[in-house]
Amino acid sequence: MTSKDEVRGDISRARRARGEPERERARVEIRRWALQGLAALALPAGARVACYEPLASEPGSIELLVELHRAGYEVIVPITQQDKDLDWAVWTLTRQARRPLGLSAIATASVVFVPAFAVDRQGHRLGRGGGSYDRALTRVRPQTPLVALLFDGELIDDVPVADWDLPVTAVITPQGWQEVGPGGTPEQAMKHHC
Repeated sequence: MTSKDEVRGDISRARRARGEPERERARVEIRRWALQGLAALALPAGARVACYEPLASEPGSIELLVELHRAGYEVIVPITQQDKDLDWAVWTLTRQARRPLGLSAIATASVVFVPAFAVDRQGHRLGRGGGSYDRALTRVRPQTPLVALLFDGELIDDVPVADWDLPVTAVITPQGWQEVGPGGTPEQAMKHHC
């Protein structure tokens, strides 16, 4: 099996090689599937959704945060602490207006969108490598959907796993929302919510 750093390096190079028009087309589809997937979950009005502000090369987008907010969800985003743990704040366009909610705020989220370089069909997620999300995800309530946002080709057969890595339950690619992990099959993709 290849190492985590090797997989991260391969995917980083592939992400940089994507042109901005290709990345933007993928982000539009990911946004569409995310909103349709949340609608299918029938969350109550004002439900809290944990998300993240993506790096320029990542499949997430600020537009996703805007659309989640417009759809009536309360969006929280991480604030990385000095020890690399994650505090949370209600997302606003202005960072200065954000107030920390505490490390346990992620436990109040109905759905958690997480960054990833890759996910395998068992739900193993390869993150950025700092361990911040691995710590934060230990605070999530059982049965809360943990959803990784990926470009095409980043749902792979095998991700290197460490003892502390926590799996996700679904991925969103430009092709749709797909359940992963035990019981997750391609047939469980939420493509029927178009």
